[in-house]
Amino acid sequence: MDNRVGYVVYHRKYSRLQKFIMAIAVVFIILPSVLCVILFDRMNKMQSRIDELAAAGRQGSVAGQAEAEDEDDGMDGALYNESDDTQALKDASDIKYSRPSDIVRDEDRYHGARVYLTFDDGPSDNTDAILDKLGEYGVKATFFVVMKEDEKSVERYKRIVNEGHTLAMHSASHVYSQIYSSYDAYTEDVNQLRSYLKSVTGVTPVYYRFPGGSSNTVSSVPMSECIEYLDSQGIIYYDWNVASGDTDRAYVSSLTIADNVIRGVEGKQSSVVLMHDTNKKTTTVDALDSILKYMSDTGKNVLPITEGTTPVHHRISDAK
Repeated sequence: MDNRVGYVVYHRKYSRLQKFIMAIAVVFIILPSVLCVILFDRMNKMQSRIDELAAAGRQGSVAGQAEAEDEDDGMDGALYNESDDTQALKDASDIKYSRPSDIVRDEDRYHGARVYLTFDDGPSDNTDAILDKLGEYGVKATFFVVMKEDEKSVERYKRIVNEGHTLAMHSASHVYSQIYSSYDAYTEDVNQLRSYLKSVTGVTPVYYRFPGGSSNTVSSVPMSECIEYLDSQGIIYYDWNVASGDTDRAYVSSLTIADNVIRGVEGKQSSVVLMHDTNKKTTTVDALDSILKYMSDTGKNVLPITEGTTPVHHRISDAK
């Protein structure tokens, strides 16, 4: 009898132990699965949000109308606030631009889409790397430069010209509060840079890009007055209709830059691409291989800005 009772007690304890072990096993099997499902759902939501932000970035909508004045960081993209292409940007095909009748337009000269790669804020060490890469693919680009008087920079200005690229003006100082403080300050900046570039290269530049773009909202001078002055000097200004996003943050990967450019040029017959060639923008250099390979594979014409190029202009703001 005692043995039977002992057996029953033992069996009950053993049965409870089995159930306990099974419960633990179920928890350890099911719980991770549940957690994985929750984590996967959250990751999907996060990725969707990242995609939304990336899309917004590609449209050129950058938060914060900063009064940035960093000649090395290239803040032009951050000072351009584009709500959408149709509202804030005139595409090249819509620009009412008059040129001498004997000038052949790029759209008549070249078959297929045209892409104008433009680099702001140089020259720097990265300018040399960019020129090397452009040379590998046998294409030309446009460099909107700032004023630098060191020997290496002078050699880079000359190299841009000698290798058949377009040397264009950005600003002498790239200090926004100085350039846009008054009409006289603005015209002095333009003239200083233009005279300097002519003195070191023998070429008088005729193309210009406003620091922050023509739609910037930091200028104390009405942008229409700045534009009128450029017109009076025979200078043509260019904005952009594709932003590489290489200055959106302190670090932007080469993959993101290439993706922004490739997506940006799709569906456009004429794309003026904003990029930067300051010393900090090494990922811009790294992105060029993918960008240029894509252009080659899809038969797009990669061209420098010349007298046959129709300008892209933003909608200017004369609020001040």
